[in-house]
Amino acid sequence: MSELIDLLNNAEVMGNFTDAQKQRLASLAIRRVLKEDEVLCWQGDLWTNVLFITSGRLRSVINSSGGKSYVVGTWERGEEFWAHTLFDGEPMPSTLEAAQESVVYQWNGEDVLRILLDNSEAVRALLRRQVKLIRKRRETISDLAFQPVTGRLAKLLLEQVPASETSAQRDLTLEQIASRVASSPEVICRTLYHLQREGFLQVTRASITLQDRAALERLVGTES
Repeated sequence: MSELIDLLNNAEVMGNFTDAQKQRLASLAIRRVLKEDEVLCWQGDLWTNVLFITSGRLRSVINSSGGKSYVVGTWERGEEFWAHTLFDGEPMPSTLEAAQESVVYQWNGEDVLRILLDNSEAVRALLRRQVKLIRKRRETISDLAFQPVTGRLAKLLLEQVPASETSAQRDLTLEQIASRVASSPEVICRTLYHLQREGFLQVTRASITLQDRAALERLVGTES
């Protein structure tokens, strides 16, 4: 329990709870070890839980009636996930699943809300978090609407490799990359080949190496 409380100290919303509130929260937590691709909730479910991720990564996936899927967001170690249903009583807009083996702590959302509403700073933090997510989703929609596949792919690859590094382990399949940038595996394969031929990067089954980060940033439009 003390380990969880230490981790919660840096949480975006729950980090604003008092020590007594964190103790209460920790006593209510359920620890879950998730296998890769394990589903926590399906798109359309009424799901009212709150999560805190201590290792691994989760992803939110929208599935269309035509069988296509698109990753609308990822949730990393140290982040919280507050279910949409908890706030409006409506079905979840996307499927939440483990992108890799992960460990999370899970709570009944109503229990967390009862603690939250007694702490004005935590309420403000939750509102800031929700607004930040809305802005992030707007940026994603703008990218899909106005940026070509090459730019969207370059942006994703830049996000995979820390700015201080030139390479990183590759943990996305071709199909997953295509889902993240709303394209097809065939188009992504051709685009990757083109970027490699231009000398911008090198992608293998195990790693991503950025040979010309500045060129990729220009494709995204982050440099003038």
